[in-house]
Amino acid sequence: MIKVLLVEDQRLFRDGLEAILERTDNIQVIGTADNGEIAMEEIRHLKPDVVLMDIHMPTMDGIKTTKFIKDHYPDIKVVLLTSTAEDDHVISGINVGADGFLVKALYADQLVDSIIKAYHGEVVFSGEVARILARRIRELSLNRKQIFATSMERLGYKFSKREIDIAFLLMGNYTNHQIANKLFLGEGTVKNYISEIYNKLDIHNRAKAIAYFKHIFQEKEETPKL
Repeated sequence: MIKVLLVEDQRLFRDGLEAILERTDNIQVIGTADNGEIAMEEIRHLKPDVVLMDIHMPTMDGIKTTKFIKDHYPDIKVVLLTSTAEDDHVISGINVGADGFLVKALYADQLVDSIIKAYHGEVVFSGEVARILARRIRELSLNRKQIFATSMERLGYKFSKREIDIAFLLMGNYTNHQIANKLFLGEGTVKNYISEIYNKLDIHNRAKAIAYFKHIFQEKEETPKL
């Protein structure tokens, strides 16, 4: 039986959640709270398996409460709820250790499934939240690649855009097969590009080339910004 604590300041919505969860065979709602401070007191003596919690609450919001839970009860799973997924809230929730982030406009069976998955150690996101994270990851990857490309250019290496793509993946320890699949190229084409990269570096060893790329990139990332 999965023991769940509901933390939600809107009583009607909280009662609705409780009614949904109480209809399941393997989930038991062991307590409710309408803000983070009350939730912390409930957690101390109820010891829930999963805390299902609204991110927006008076007195103490879901982000601060999640941080407290993860600092003091790291084994308790926390799934955050929000009416609308906003980038900063999603990232903040993940950063403090939330095990899931769901938009309230989801079906009852999705909610139950998410709680069960979180209990078993999976990180759960609803579609809108997953799209935000995917976009942030793509942006991060793009920015890191741009930093890498700038570093190589400043060192005097004239790499084409495709060579930068491959060198960047090479630095990430991707195999030729993985690089080919990711860039929709043939493995033979990837090998030819890598040979040209070796020639430009005057390094003809994969491990040494990767080590060199990582050394350059680490130095660039650690350089203080003025």
